[in-house]
Parts: sequence; structure tokens; C-alpha cells
Amino acid sequence: MSETGSGAPDAAARAYFSTIEAEFIRRRGTPFLLSPKDYALARRWFALGIPLEDVTAGVADAFDRRAAREASGRVNSLSYCEGAVLEAWERRASGRVGKASPPEEPQDVTARLGAIETALEALAPRFAPAAEGARRALARLKASGKTPEEIERALARAEKSLLREVDALLTADERAAIVREVEGRIGAGIASMEDAALKRTRDVLVRQRLRSAYSLPRLTLLS
Repeated sequence: MSETGSGAPDAAARAYFSTIEAEFIRRRGTPFLLSPKDYALARRWFALGIPLEDVTAGVADAFDRRAAREASGRVNSLSYCEGAVLEAWERRASGRVGKASPPEEPQDVTARLGAIETALEALAPRFAPAAEGARRALARLKASGKTPEEIERALARAEKSLLREVDALLTADERAAIVREVEGRIGAGIASMEDAALKRTRDVLVRQRLRSAYSLPRLTLLS
């Protein structure tokens, strides 16, 4: 990957970029030179602090999904993998590391759902309305007879709903502070990002910040 922009990246950054390039080319299946736009995207991921393993997991996910669809043609830009990279990064943030499968034993699932319920009860009283929706979702899942994989997907949806509801309960000052922090993390790259990519990135960063700032529990069977 050729280096562009102001200042040469340090050794850690060069290794990060080179690994991404090698993984993208390997999954693409033919030699390919990443464009300045691709390089800028990789720099943005590095600046955001997205771990290399999350980037390579996202690249793999993007190509795996493409293969499952039996799509034709070639992928000609790293940006094709952007959404999948952000998803992989958020999986780690929410405790869903990699593609690990949830526990298969029913007792493990029941115990884990009980632990999540206890964590929701421990939330600050101000977030009780947001937690109520998540508790109702847990009650339905306990009686659903769904597989662990189905429960895990349902928990991921419930967690995003919980985070949206918590965000809606914040004061204007709290929300503004989170927005400032998120936009500060995105930095100068915000001007060059397409609207859809900017929204996805903002949403992931906001959810990460909500989890850490308000000690929100992770709604996942994985621990």
C-alpha cells in the first residue's frame, strides 16, 4: 500500500496498513493495488483505534457473505468491507468477539439470561424505562424455545434498542458531550466520508460511549 498524506506513518501504522492490504488481496483472489481512497479509509480505521483483528474479521465477513450470495465480478475497493468492519468492531465492543457461537447447553443459556436480567435491574433508576423493554424481551426469549443462535441475534437487537432508549433519556448536555467526543474521534476524516459511512461510524461510536459512560450491560450469551 503506497503511503500518502502528510507525514509517514510509524511502524505500527505501516504494519496495520500492510496487513489489511494483504488480507484484502488474499480474499479478492487476484493482485490489486489499493487506491488513495482505500488508504485513507485504512488510516481512518487506525485513527479510530479499530483493532487489526476486527478489520481482518470484517474483511473476511464481507467476502464470506459475497461468496454465500454467489455474487459475480470483482470487489475493487476496500470500502466494500467498511460496513462489515464496523460490525466486527461493534461485536467486540458488545462482547460478541469474532464469530464465536453462544453456548449450546440450555442450562447455560438460562443462567446467562438470568445474569443479564440481574444486570438490568442494577441500572441507575433514571434508566428504568429503557431497561423495562429489555426485560420484556428477555422474558419472551426465556419462554421462546429458540436456539442459542436465534436468542443471540434477538439479544443483539434488544441491546441496540436499549441503547437507543438510554440515549433518549439523556439530558441535552449529556448528549451534546457524547456527540462532541464522537466527532472528535472521527476527526478531520469527517469531511471526506460519505453520508452512509459517516452515519454508521457515528452510530457505532455513540453506542460504545453509552456502554462505557453509563455502565450498560452487554446483552449477549457470550461472556
